Amino acid sequence: MPMRTLGSQIVPARVNELRRVLLDLSASDLAQLDPSLGASMEKPLGRELLAARLPVVDSAYVCLYNLEPSGLIVLRRSRIAAQIRALAVSPDLRHKGLARSMLNEAERRVRERGLRWLWMHIPSGNVPATKCALACGFRRYRPQFLRRGFGKSIPAGGYHTHLETVGGDEAANVMTQWYGTEVACGDAWVQPLIEAELLPLLLPQSGQVWRCLVNGREAGCVHVTGPKTHPVVSLWLDQAVWNTYEETECLRSALSTFAELPSALDVWLGSEGHLRASVARFKAMGFQPVLDERVYFVRGLEMPSK
Repeated sequence: MPMRTLGSQIVPARVNELRRVLLDLSASDLAQLDPSLGASMEKPLGRELLAARLPVVDSAYVCLYNLEPSGLIVLRRSRIAAQIRALAVSPDLRHKGLARSMLNEAERRVRERGLRWLWMHIPSGNVPATKCALACGFRRYRPQFLRRGFGKSIPAGGYHTHLETVGGDEAANVMTQWYGTEVACGDAWVQPLIEAELLPLLLPQSGQVWRCLVNGREAGCVHVTGPKTHPVVSLWLDQAVWNTYEETECLRSALSTFAELPSALDVWLGSEGHLRASVARFKAMGFQPVLDERVYFVRGLEMPSK
């Protein structure tokens, strides 16, 4: 049975209903969760083509408010999860709870099909979408990184850390190994989804990788990408190294490869647990937490009782 809330129904989309909803929406509306959909909207006959294609390649639903097509939600299912690619309501019918109704209905349908996760990628500046996701039980995954401007070098005590350059397939393997270690220690709640689906989206596709050795033992890896004036450093480390001088040494050793200090620096710690453990140390060095431009929101679903 379709869900009914506030005079609304969420039903499988038909082409004519989708077309009517898309006429009320802008390319920006459709690009919020998946920019490729916004780009498709901007093409000639983009709305017509999307109305015909979305019910075929994905699971598309429309929200009927007082029997009028008033919103849409588009899901792409995988083996264990469903990604929400679009969630939008006609501008004159917003703030009536329709987006929340569509999310609740999507959760019900996904759970019925035996999938265990629901996720979407939301711009951090989209406050209404963020509030709606949190109200519907979604949880942010790694929303913050650390940033500082440079006026002096990063202090560290002792010299127990050595970085070994790795490249090619070995670099990919090292990143995968230590990302997995960080997730298991600091973000275990989302580990099954990351391993099954999100990892290729989360690992950097370019940059330089080092294996981190602490007192001669492998203890993680360091990845650097971005311009030399404002690089991005990712630290995926053994939990024993979190919030230690050795952690700071790993960062300083990576920066020593630069001919001169960058004007600004972003540091991504490999998990939320790692961030909580080390944030005070990084703040003491002048870093401040910064919200990422786009944030993963994840909802774990309980399986239906038999």
